[in-house]
Amino acid sequence: MPHAHARVTLAHEVDFAGWRTATRRLVMAGQPAGRIAWRIDARTADPIEDQGAEAPEGNPFHVSRALLDLAETVIQARDPDRFALLYRLVQRNAAGERDLTTRTDDPDIARALVLTQAVRDDTARLRAHLELPAEDMAIGQWTSESHVLVPNARFLTIQRSLRPWAVSTPDETLLWTGRSLHLLPPGTDPSALPTDRESWEGTGLTLRPADLPRPALRLTEGLDIARIDSLPALIAAARDCLICPMARQTTQTVFSDGRPGAALMLVGEQPGDQEDRVGRPFVGPAGQLLDRTLHEAGITRDAVYVTNAVKHFRFQRRGTRRLHEKPTVENVTACAPWLAAERRIVAPRVLVMLGATAAGAVLGRSVTIGRERSRPIPLADGSTGLVTVHPSFLLRQPDEDARTREYARFVADLRLARDLLPAATLPS
Repeated sequence: MPHAHARVTLAHEVDFAGWRTATRRLVMAGQPAGRIAWRIDARTADPIEDQGAEAPEGNPFHVSRALLDLAETVIQARDPDRFALLYRLVQRNAAGERDLTTRTDDPDIARALVLTQAVRDDTARLRAHLELPAEDMAIGQWTSESHVLVPNARFLTIQRSLRPWAVSTPDETLLWTGRSLHLLPPGTDPSALPTDRESWEGTGLTLRPADLPRPALRLTEGLDIARIDSLPALIAAARDCLICPMARQTTQTVFSDGRPGAALMLVGEQPGDQEDRVGRPFVGPAGQLLDRTLHEAGITRDAVYVTNAVKHFRFQRRGTRRLHEKPTVENVTACAPWLAAERRIVAPRVLVMLGATAAGAVLGRSVTIGRERSRPIPLADGSTGLVTVHPSFLLRQPDEDARTREYARFVADLRLARDLLPAATLPS
């Protein structure tokens, strides 16, 4: 019995979640690609309520990660046939065709790759050339050959440092309220939006980031870290950092612990095994020792911003263990823009460098701890630097006498850092 025509209604042009749900249901029902009508209607409460297809009959199937990645990019193309093209590829994959994405001579794959390149080019152009004025509510205009605006909303938000903005294209207007993302109807004039921000909530179609396709480029590609001026935006951007290969081997980016305006910044070397698992710096044995010495030096945590020169854990595997490996100069250089942005945003009055790696990253030269320890160093940004050992150095001492001696000397360095702080910056 031939299948009736099915209609699939998607909420917007890059409604990847709606397309994926409808495609899985229709493929399982055996619906031919040629008997599906795809349309866009933002007013639809349920994007698949009007499919016109019978309940699924087939068994659940697996779609390769490579094909899903391809689909997330192709759906951003300005091509009315893209939904049907991607449906055919999924249907073929479900029927047993493997390694589809590697068959560059296949007509469907060849077409998908052409659309992918167009989306990548438009994404790069958007990131490089869209200008949003540095105002409380930034408004921009953009014309693109692809539907790349919505997938790049997170990039634009981070680059705008989480402040509200709106960007209009001939097809749509995207509004970031500072808390949520909204897709407004075509022809909406963002300059006519009410001045009361609370009234923006619920405007247009609310987009959840989890329902959007990933942009064709990594978040950090084209991101100008030097323009980010809020700590939450900086942390959000670094979360997806793949600047150096080391990032692909670790659990996550380990950024910082503290707040903008902290008078004292402590810079260590890199996160360790426990920090990599937890996602916060200085939570392992060295971190616990640091907390004790700070308390003994009379420094409260509210006065301290803690970070590392390198944001990922470099290690060697020994069976099930991950053993610390000193970061390379290349690792430090790759992370340098993050540390520079932290120093600019936090603006500490005193910066303590914990170990030679941290000192080299801050001072931009090779540092011998014995020669430069425990003396104030004027820094170019007007703050004062202080070189000391890393807390892990105390843990490596060979006997109790050495540990006691080095512990006392480290506490003395922290007290010196405290005394270098202007009195007005110390928490009461």
